[in-house]
Amino acid sequence: MDKQPPHKSPEAFLADVFGTKLVRDGKVVRRSLRDIERYFGREAFIEEVYRRGFRAIENSGQVIVFCNQEPVRILKPTPRPPEPGGKPGFSALEISRFPVRFP
Repeated sequence: MDKQPPHKSPEAFLADVFGTKLVRDGKVVRRSLRDIERYFGREAFIEEVYRRGFRAIENSGQVIVFCNQEPVRILKPTPRPPEPGGKPGFSALEISRFPVRFP
């Protein structure tokens, strides 16, 4: 059973997603891909995200929208040389950049 009532229109869904203080403050919002597809449509939602100058990622059925134009980085550990007689370890974080170009 859904925790929230169905939206009456695609416009109401967008107002719910993008009408929050988090969006105005340039933070992130998360929505279920299932809800996006049900209430608005995946492609139309992605187009709206990019129209606003934002970017989004999807993982395990969840869509995270970065409501700003800052770079999005995937953080992962940087390998370091093995300690004497030990296994390789990790030191500082390596940052992989995924530049996003807007049309």
